[in-house]
Amino acid sequence: MIENKINISQALGNRFDVSFYNARFDFVSNSYPSFDLGQLVYINPPVSFDGISDNEEMSFIPMESIDEHNGTIKTLKTIRFREIKGFTKFQEGDLLWAKITPCMQNGKSAIACKLKNGFGCGSTEFFVLRPKSDNILIEYIHYILRDKRVLKSAQNSFGGSAGQQRVSSSYLKSVKIPLLPIDIQKQIIKQYIQAQEAKQKKDEEAKSLLDSIDSFVLKNMGVALPSKDIYAKVNVVSLSQLIGNRYDPYYHNEYFEEAFKHLKETSNYKLVRLSDITVLITSGITPKSGGDDYTDSEHGVAFIRSGNIDIMGEVDFDNLLYIKRNVHNTRMKSSKVQNGDIMIAIVGATIGQVGIYHSSREANINQAIALVRLKDGYNPEYIKEVIKSSIGQLNLDRLKRPVARANINLEEISSMLIPVPEIEIQNEMVKSVVSIRQQAKQLQKEGVKLLESTKQEIEKIILG
Repeated sequence: MIENKINISQALGNRFDVSFYNARFDFVSNSYPSFDLGQLVYINPPVSFDGISDNEEMSFIPMESIDEHNGTIKTLKTIRFREIKGFTKFQEGDLLWAKITPCMQNGKSAIACKLKNGFGCGSTEFFVLRPKSDNILIEYIHYILRDKRVLKSAQNSFGGSAGQQRVSSSYLKSVKIPLLPIDIQKQIIKQYIQAQEAKQKKDEEAKSLLDSIDSFVLKNMGVALPSKDIYAKVNVVSLSQLIGNRYDPYYHNEYFEEAFKHLKETSNYKLVRLSDITVLITSGITPKSGGDDYTDSEHGVAFIRSGNIDIMGEVDFDNLLYIKRNVHNTRMKSSKVQNGDIMIAIVGATIGQVGIYHSSREANINQAIALVRLKDGYNPEYIKEVIKSSIGQLNLDRLKRPVARANINLEEISSMLIPVPEIEIQNEMVKSVVSIRQQAKQLQKEGVKLLESTKQEIEKIILG
């Protein structure tokens, strides 16, 4: 049992609940004085809209507009002044910091910049921070508040019901900030921005390599896709085309029809249905959130959701949930994952994400994943790359049902057409693709290492 003991003097004038003090982390400098964040910045300060008419536009920033990886705003939307009631208001230069799970611990924070008319509004789940004086840079505050240890500490302080947990303003105000001279703050931010830009360059080089895989795979399969630009957006089909097929217009889009005609005419290899080369195509279930079916990583079995499959097609083991072993062996025994199984996301925003399970540890999946287990004589890495390619993604795009939450059923996954060469050719293609991915991964690692090295240098400056 972990106990957290505090002095009464710590609690006086503060909150008395235990969560407020759990596993607390603060930067403590040997060289510079530390202050509570609330002493240095205003939290949720007022915004004056004097002179703005109802029809004037300002920027609108929903939570999804924040890039959690870089701490920047990806897209700025607009809203008219008369429509801003109920939203969080801010102005140019304010820091937006998400307070709700999982956005907070994922790093959803950014400085509001390039706002239309200098003002904006957005999600009610943002805290807005503004410096109280010229002695503190908002960029420096942002740097401190993006530190993973600070975010973890804030997560430990969560209050509220499961799924709706938030950081309180009282906790945020209590975060300790070493106050460095303004010139050193500027030096730190300049150093960090340079490292970020260097990392971004590495990431762009890696992306260019990864993007080249699609052309390589299509060229080797002999597949040439038609240009989308020449096809009309309005699609007319005859009744005979619908007999025995789906009735939704999306499925019969002219571009889909022409693309798969090209596939059949140009492929270097025989086309087979996915079901013809598999021994199993299945999906799992999702136990009730927060229910008794879940446990910790030490006692449970890894439970893979579609969001756990990363862009490289690997499983992100750092952010898994875990189900109890008896659930894995009884109610979910038909969706146990084996080493080498292909996983395809078939529900929601992640549709089309494809990965392979490279592990001997026990695991299971939810209903948003189609698990594909191949017969002997087929390389899972090759099949994965075909499904990840433009033609594979186009196939999944066609199959998905354009409803509120898009989805594809297992029968439709089984019907996917796959160009299948001899195993020797599959292996050669995989060898080339793996080499490209390794080069890209190395570039990404170099970028991360460079940024982390810079962070360590900055921490030495802050702590003294």
